[in-house]
Amino acid sequence: MRPIDFFPAAWYTSAMRIYYTPQTVTGEALISALQARGILPDKPLLRTGAGKPYFAGGPEIGVTHTKGLSAVAVGDFAIGLDAERRREAPPPNIFARLTPAEREEDFFRLWTAKEAYIKLRGGTLAAMLPALTFRGALFEEGHRVGALAFFELFGCVLCLCTDAPTEVELVCL
Repeated sequence: MRPIDFFPAAWYTSAMRIYYTPQTVTGEALISALQARGILPDKPLLRTGAGKPYFAGGPEIGVTHTKGLSAVAVGDFAIGLDAERRREAPPPNIFARLTPAEREEDFFRLWTAKEAYIKLRGGTLAAMLPALTFRGALFEEGHRVGALAFFELFGCVLCLCTDAPTEVELVCL
């Protein structure tokens, strides 16, 4: 599946897999299940100072869960992954902080894009969220950042953010 249509096929650097389940489980539980199946290495899961999980020496992983969807992305380069369950309306306190242009976007795609990018960079919402804008693509201080892919699974939006476009294989567990 090539979810990012605006990049030529020659730009794709490598393949990535996203393992997902409709069960709501913690990232650690999903990682343990993937380790038990031999999909992820049987070594300790570490965390950066901002809490981003990783394995020393790779592979790179991205982890997310929301009510009705849990997922782990596995690849050879930095990954940001976020999921949000669709609701009728976004939370009013968050919606009020959006720019007028952002209010016209699909809130759930916008929000997962921002969170996935922040996870990709290993930052925090408080530090990075104010500098990000979204208008069909993600921008930080006027410059387009990251490659985004969106998926609709079990009533949730799943966003993958990477530095380079990639082929993506979705694997339901």
